[in-house]
Amino acid sequence: MKKKPFIFLLWAFAAGLFYLCLQSIDLGRAWNEIIRADPSWLLLAIFFNACILGVWASLWYLLLPQKISVPFVRIFQANSFMSTSCNTIPFPGGHAVGVMALARRAEVGHTVALSVLALDQLMEGFAKIFVLTLVAIFVPLPERMGQAILIFVIVIGLFASIMFYMAHKKPRVREGQEIKSFTGKIRTLVSRWSVHLEVLRDVRTFSSGLLLALVMMLAQTLGIWAVQKSLGLDLPLWAPILVMGALNLATVLPITPGNFGIYEGTAFLVYQFCGLAPEAALSLALLQHLCFLVPMVGTGYLVLLFLTSAQKQSLSKAEWVSDKT
Repeated sequence: MKKKPFIFLLWAFAAGLFYLCLQSIDLGRAWNEIIRADPSWLLLAIFFNACILGVWASLWYLLLPQKISVPFVRIFQANSFMSTSCNTIPFPGGHAVGVMALARRAEVGHTVALSVLALDQLMEGFAKIFVLTLVAIFVPLPERMGQAILIFVIVIGLFASIMFYMAHKKPRVREGQEIKSFTGKIRTLVSRWSVHLEVLRDVRTFSSGLLLALVMMLAQTLGIWAVQKSLGLDLPLWAPILVMGALNLATVLPITPGNFGIYEGTAFLVYQFCGLAPEAALSLALLQHLCFLVPMVGTGYLVLLFLTSAQKQSLSKAEWVSDKT
């Protein structure tokens, strides 16, 4: 009962933020800006954003413990399900779906899936710090954004410290040891989970994971750049990096499905900071989010459709064989 009012408040906040963006905008002019966008640049933006999924699945594949061998296609399927759920349901539902999908689709177990997700968030956190550092160096920032960047860096630093500590701490729970108490079961789960953080004990693998996370950020930044080019606007070279940095801060926790309202409002404010008219800023924000959602949401549904059709075909073949025998 308590969850519904909370979700309603989140939606009201997102809708209010979006409404504030629309108050001073001529919607007719904004629509004219949208329809004059170059489709080739928009398709390129969708391609760049689609590349994120391939790199993201590669990161998950890298973060698996070395003793576990899983086909890459199953990792990609689980990753696409998480991407779709993260962009359609509020936090932390999407992440829970990702853990369940990886644990069951890739058959790696829940503790391994939790460790992969935690490592994934850590790598993304470091990559976001890199992007925000570039923003702070090359862009004249508002004071509040500078403070938000500092807070984000501190939070990621604390998270990284805990992760590295758990990775290098020897597990206290022995295999086969019977645990009956609730706290003991939690301690056992954490101990088994920390064993799978071996990536943090391998400098080469950790560096490769960090590189993949940076490539993901680069692909998303290129998608933002391509949308800007679709409208032929004369923006500074640092504009895509600034937009990316602001979105990293505003969407740390996806409190609304697909970050609806939060994403548009943040991008709108950043583009106005860059000197664009409200109509151009709104059209860019909407097109940018649309080009991001098409591959990030659509891929999961396509994978699900493919798996469903393949399952139906296998069942029909089995029935055909049984009828024949």
